[in-house]
Amino acid sequence: MNRATRQLLTSSLLAIAGFFVIIAGSDQLLFHQQTTHLKSVYQTYLATGKQTQAVAEAEDVAITPLVGKPVSKRQKMMQDLIDQKRTIVGHTPQVVTINGQTEQLFIFEGKHNHFVGVWQKKASLANSSPTDLWVFVVGYWALMLILLGLQLKRQRYWQGHIDTMTQNIAHIRKEASVNPIILTPGSPFMDMGAEINRLEQAVDHLRTKVVLRQASFDRLIDHLPQGVMLIDADRNVLLANQAMSAFVGHPIAPGVHNYLDDVKTYRLARMIEHTFRNQKSHHKEMTMLTTQKSVDANVIALKAQADREQVLVILYDVTYLRQVEQMQLDFVGNVSHELKTPVTAISGFAETLLAGAKDDPATLDQFLNIIHDESTRLTSLITDILTLSRPSDAPAKHSAVDLNQLLDQAVKSLAKPIKEKQLDVNINVPDGLTIQSDDVKLSQVIRNLLNNAVFYNREHGSVDVTATTQPNQLTLTFQDTGIGIADADQQRIFERFYRVDKARSRHNGGTGLGLAIVAEMLQQLGGDVAIHSQVGVGTTFTVTLPR
Repeated sequence: MNRATRQLLTSSLLAIAGFFVIIAGSDQLLFHQQTTHLKSVYQTYLATGKQTQAVAEAEDVAITPLVGKPVSKRQKMMQDLIDQKRTIVGHTPQVVTINGQTEQLFIFEGKHNHFVGVWQKKASLANSSPTDLWVFVVGYWALMLILLGLQLKRQRYWQGHIDTMTQNIAHIRKEASVNPIILTPGSPFMDMGAEINRLEQAVDHLRTKVVLRQASFDRLIDHLPQGVMLIDADRNVLLANQAMSAFVGHPIAPGVHNYLDDVKTYRLARMIEHTFRNQKSHHKEMTMLTTQKSVDANVIALKAQADREQVLVILYDVTYLRQVEQMQLDFVGNVSHELKTPVTAISGFAETLLAGAKDDPATLDQFLNIIHDESTRLTSLITDILTLSRPSDAPAKHSAVDLNQLLDQAVKSLAKPIKEKQLDVNINVPDGLTIQSDDVKLSQVIRNLLNNAVFYNREHGSVDVTATTQPNQLTLTFQDTGIGIADADQQRIFERFYRVDKARSRHNGGTGLGLAIVAEMLQQLGGDVAIHSQVGVGTTFTVTLPR
């Protein structure tokens, strides 16, 4: 039963109760009026001394004196009432039924212990004024029906507004558009309607803020360099970013799906399951199966709700760190090996000379030349190592550098091997061409590239150095007709101590660090180097520098 029905039922019950209260009140009023009338009849009876029958006919009442032993039916009833309750005499009228008729009896006490009873048919609306009663009944219920109808109409009107406002609140909760409602200024729902409108505006504003904040959070997570994946208790992926896709080796589907569709690395999957079972975070370093990336994996247990666990997986890419560590180990190993070779040679030949070989002039000259060459090579190796060990973030000292001057100095320093191999060296650089750069670092680039072009060239070969300029860039090409470099080796020639032909490199006095120095110096100068080579034909290094 709804509120409107309850109100209508209550009003109907009140109308019925009111009707009976009015009828009862009217009957009570008639009762009091009749009591007063009976008293008046008795007083008239005493004052005028009329006979009982005459008074009865005049006042439509019956007067019954009670003297001695009661004889008539009325006298007996009077005597019974007096015997039962003496206090009613002269004070309280009684309603009695006699001869099938309801009458009002008022007993008075006369002289000499005589009693007089005044009887009259009990007055009521039904028998005193039946026409007025019917008019009242019809009018009362007609008025009540009209009032109940108006109340029902008003309730339906207000209920419509209440239903609309209730629907609007539900629409606000469901993010749907609200229905318009027209309220008059005197409406009791005016304040509520205004408050609902303010609530809608506040909720819309809050939802907009939540959407913007969620979008910002999603962008933040998606652009993190760390791989992030959130997994619920059902093992479904709730969130994953692009970095995680890069770690697992394929794009992660945006829909809800099992994390095992993406995580193929057994160690990581086992960590996730252990975290779910034990509700304890885990941390390990591992290699991803599909991408072979080294990652520092953190699997963290979260409590989203009392009975709903979640696991957050965060992967840090440590591939570069491990590569650097391996490069450091390789560097130390290579340095030790490269230093050991000339030191061993110098030590061995020195011991041989000390053992008596110095007495042979020819042997002495030969061994001293070898010791000199190895010490020179050792000095070059140490110089190159020191060059690479300097901080790479040291600022370059830019000044106007004359390219022809640097190239002439580099060619003169290689005059002996150029003459021995009878090489044709061509420098094609415009006169007076200068560049704003660090002359020391640029000189190291030019010297190392010319060294390679000379030492790995064939006899009677050629070396061509060409400079071309653009508005913001200078291009230097070093082209030789040497042994060339295989495609498989071209990806690694800029690594430290990497040699294509180790035996020939040592024979030529190379340290295996020349091209590594070139790459390092160009990086500090903001330039770049590219290689094009064909085995047995020659090699071309192209250097680009900002002007």
